Amino acid sequence: MEVKEYIESGILEMYVFGDLTAAEAAKVQAMAVEHPEIAAELAKIEETLEQVSMKMAIEPTPAVKERIMAKIEGPRAEKPVIPLYPTRLFAYGLAACVTLLLISSVAAFTFWEKWKNAERELVAMRDDNNKIVANMASLREEYTQYQGVLRKPTFLKVHLESTPSFPGNEMMVYWDKQSNHVMIDMMKLPQNDANHQYQLWAIVDGKPVDAGVFDVQPDNSGMLQMKDINNAVAFAVTLEPKGGSVNPTMEQMYVMGKI
Repeated sequence: MEVKEYIESGILEMYVFGDLTAAEAAKVQAMAVEHPEIAAELAKIEETLEQVSMKMAIEPTPAVKERIMAKIEGPRAEKPVIPLYPTRLFAYGLAACVTLLLISSVAAFTFWEKWKNAERELVAMRDDNNKIVANMASLREEYTQYQGVLRKPTFLKVHLESTPSFPGNEMMVYWDKQSNHVMIDMMKLPQNDANHQYQLWAIVDGKPVDAGVFDVQPDNSGMLQMKDINNAVAFAVTLEPKGGSVNPTMEQMYVMGKI
């Protein structure tokens, strides 16, 4: 099997996800040592998976109970000692009562503030936990989606490389020759503004065919399903006005790849 076919077979992604047997994984490692292109592709897949995981990672607040209780209780203040004298007892008693009232009011207000802060921390921690649960569910769904694509032998993996006008960009297209389904992933493209969208084109019988529009934003992760395509020989991506164009703007072609 040629190096290009080996890379496009999907076995490298399965190796990164840990879905190979020990013998299959050893063969991938041997191929990576023998072929620098395979080693580079493995590093690229691992980097993309790490970026997706880091985007979805949220660290919860540790030792919540101890920190909140410490804030509520605070340092214990000693009881004020109010000296009593035989003379002017009433005046001093009244002053002592007023002082105690002020101290009690300040203490009550301080306790209330600490309680409200603790309550806000609890709400924030609950929101963080909800985000963690939602992100973990999303990550599991993406992992299942990757497995479904990579394990299906009819899916072709097409690497779209940057054009001379827009260096440093790339993208992956997965095309199912049997069902005509098209998925895109690993979009290393500049973020588009609100007035433009990227448009995927399939080259069919020498003509560009619209395969759908998509956005590239900082929080993008996972595969996107595009329009079904039949008998494609290549794929390309251009930047078009929002909603897409009837024909591709060739001067705005960012990436392209042949099947």
